[in-house]
Amino acid sequence: MLFNLILLLAFAPVHYGFMVPVHAPTGFVRATKFCKPMTTLFMAGAPAQAPAKVKQAQKTSDGGGKGGTEQVTKTADPKTRVEVEVEEAPRFKLLLIGDEEYSEEHVVERMVDLVDDLDKKQGVEVYYAAQKAGKGLIGVFVLEMAEFYAEQLARSEPMIFTDLVKEGKAQ
Repeated sequence: MLFNLILLLAFAPVHYGFMVPVHAPTGFVRATKFCKPMTTLFMAGAPAQAPAKVKQAQKTSDGGGKGGTEQVTKTADPKTRVEVEVEEAPRFKLLLIGDEEYSEEHVVERMVDLVDDLDKKQGVEVYYAAQKAGKGLIGVFVLEMAEFYAEQLARSEPMIFTDLVKEGKAQ
């Protein structure tokens, strides 16, 4: 038993694979079988290009004095890629609704903390545009992000009111 274990450990690592003992019914190692390691079975990276498919056919001619066979080989036509047009997600304007009870510091701080591309100067501009015109454009986002920002601003204490408008529509 110990001798079999020593043989197994001695022959287990092989250059491109490993040896696996095949047990006889009596329990002794009768032979070893070469197996590929798992790393060669599941290699990372792009798959290799498949060879071109070749169609072969044989023609026999029975007329004209020749009785020979002729072998015709034709490669399959390469498959072309199909271009799929991807429609962009609709975008929505996130508008800050002006309110006299807002404090500039609170609104600007929350917008700058929450919206990634908004700095303090832009936040102040949005705040004053909302106070002057009634609505100020915070940004244009895909629906999920616009809803997220609107919900987070609404959860502020005191609440900050916003509106979502599809990008092609007027404010």
